[in-house]
Amino acid sequence: MEISRLQWILFVSLILFAVTAAGAAETVSASVGGDTGYYSIQSSPSGASVTFDGKYVGQSPVVVDVSTTGTPGHTIVINAPNYQTWTQTVQGNPGSGQTISIFAALNPVQPPTGTIYVSSSPQGASAILDGGADSLVTPGTFYNVVPGYHTVKVSMAGYQSYSQQVQVVSGGTASVYANLMLNPQSGSLSVSSTPKGAGLYVDGIYQGETNQIVGGLAVGSHTVTLKLAGYQTYTNTYVVNYAQTTYVSVTMTPVQNPTTGAMTVISSPSGAAVYVNGNYQGITTQGSDPLDVLDLTPGTYTVLLKKNGYQDYTTTAKVTAGQTTQVVATLQAGGGTSGTVSAEISSTPEGADVYINNLYKGVTPLAFQNVPVDTSQTYTIMIKLDGYNPYTTSGTVTPGQYIQINAALSPVPTTPTKSPLFPAIAIVALVSGAFLVFARKKQH
Repeated sequence: MEISRLQWILFVSLILFAVTAAGAAETVSASVGGDTGYYSIQSSPSGASVTFDGKYVGQSPVVVDVSTTGTPGHTIVINAPNYQTWTQTVQGNPGSGQTISIFAALNPVQPPTGTIYVSSSPQGASAILDGGADSLVTPGTFYNVVPGYHTVKVSMAGYQSYSQQVQVVSGGTASVYANLMLNPQSGSLSVSSTPKGAGLYVDGIYQGETNQIVGGLAVGSHTVTLKLAGYQTYTNTYVVNYAQTTYVSVTMTPVQNPTTGAMTVISSPSGAAVYVNGNYQGITTQGSDPLDVLDLTPGTYTVLLKKNGYQDYTTTAKVTAGQTTQVVATLQAGGGTSGTVSAEISSTPEGADVYINNLYKGVTPLAFQNVPVDTSQTYTIMIKLDGYNPYTTSGTVTPGQYIQINAALSPVPTTPTKSPLFPAIAIVALVSGAFLVFARKKQH
């Protein structure tokens, strides 16, 4: 039998309506007979797999309907990659037309940790992990380090700072050996960019965002790298001279036809260490300029933020080629250690030596976390940099306190020096004057 055009159109329309109706359904039925109630199931993060009484019902958020007269009590299981399984048993059944809300805050799976052993020559240097996540005096070991790439910076008064990136594997120990070189002379770099707010790296070490001055650099060549979401990464080498500032001004070039994506991270409060898939990326800054993480292969990443006095913040972020994914983290207070304090010490310019009660601690910017303190003791912090007046502050501390010090160092006034020829010229002038006086007397 031949199908007419009108019949064919009606047939296709019915199929499309059925498919659309099925796709638009948000409620999964788990009821058998009787009136119907509902469970509205949500999770953080969303998109987790939901199992209801042993039956997969979809990804969160999802609504499951149940019979009000069915067997009371239900078990809900929620799973997501890199998160612990969430399980809850609810008693009874919802009433007819009633909706019971279920919310699951998933906890990230904490991977087994590793350690980093740090030694130096000479010994007794200050070692800083990931910009202040932990610190020690060499030789020593950083414990409970999450797997991934981490940065260790080793510094000592009178020596050039040493930095190394190491990979930590679960259950393993990575080693860092710093053969420190004497650094009797230093200079600085003043780096600016258009637009500003680019991530600044000097010799591979994250120094914050442009525009700023990086001081305490050894005389010689240094590699400057600038990274900013939506722009090509800039790298070049500049020479630093003794007691001088080398000025660097860069106009960033936009990315054309990108194959990778980027991520920007902002935290409230600022000053949190950022890890992407376990790899240290830098510190979130104050103001509206976020921390940029560039050249990411499209996919889903785990983002971890850590700040002393606050609970760890973990989330997932999807990165798409040619786009910038924004992560905004509001940190929750808690997680500090009683009997300890933490501090962030910075200076302008950077690269100044830090002494606490006359003990050398490292080079600015410097951070300490969970350091034991004596509440009856007065602590004196001195910040020193060649060519600048020392900065000093003193006071007592309270356990759990978070201390921030930013020292604006003032240059030492330069006194004009007399020419080494001045004494000779003065003597010649005196002799010439005496000779003229003697000659005039002789004429008379």
